[in-house]
Amino acid sequence: MTVLLLDTNVVSILFKPDHSHYQKCLRITAGNQWFVSFMTRAELLMWPRVNRWGSRRREELIHHMDLCTTLLPDEATCVFWADIMTESRSAGRLLTAADAWVAAAALQWDLPLVIADYHDFEHLDRLTLTPVSA
Repeated sequence: MTVLLLDTNVVSILFKPDHSHYQKCLRITAGNQWFVSFMTRAELLMWPRVNRWGSRRREELIHHMDLCTTLLPDEATCVFWADIMTESRSAGRLLTAADAWVAAAALQWDLPLVIADYHDFEHLDRLTLTPVSA
């Protein structure tokens, strides 16, 4: 069994079996242990609030998210985050603070990041990316 860090879009795709990338995400993640950054969990928790989901759909999302172990930040995560933001700026690449938190968790725990939009992260040399769509 491999341990994988999933980004927000991949968790979302796995929540929607009719999504065009669902089968590919399922093949990549099946039989593996799923982790998410605290940032990914926070983003997913925001969706029902912003979109005014009903209680049933909210519960389904929580159950889906519970398939993942959430990695919480500590001092080491903050150092990785600062390094990633600095590396991105030096490379002239814009990386959101949220994306940097996800990348920091992947680097800290040496986990491959299963990601839908890998172009935002491809300049980070130490990060192992598993793109869903290439």
